[in-house]
Amino acid sequence: MRRLCALGALALISLLLASSALAGIYAGPWKWSAGQGAGSSFSDHWLENYFATYGSGYDKTVTFIDNKTYGWHNTIRNTKSQTTTYPPYPGVYKAHCVANITGFYGSCSTI
Repeated sequence: MRRLCALGALALISLLLASSALAGIYAGPWKWSAGQGAGSSFSDHWLENYFATYGSGYDKTVTFIDNKTYGWHNTIRNTKSQTTTYPPYPGVYKAHCVANITGFYGSCSTI
């Protein structure tokens, strides 16, 4: 029984480490220019996409792009310090972010 519990705990830790390795920053932090964009790899496991800046007032866009039509889904554009969107399900998407103005620092990340 102890061996089974230890094996289960090890499997859970391995799963958590593997899933956290998929998530993270895919662009930045750096200084952005208008029209500059970045994207993650395609996956069916994304839970959220966000563009975080050092302060608010910077116009930016986040979206999910599907791997069949390359259409944009759940696109959000605003000037908050963190702009967040969520993928439509089911499907395979990549997270994508775009700066709409020049001269701010920030990064794009997925979970």
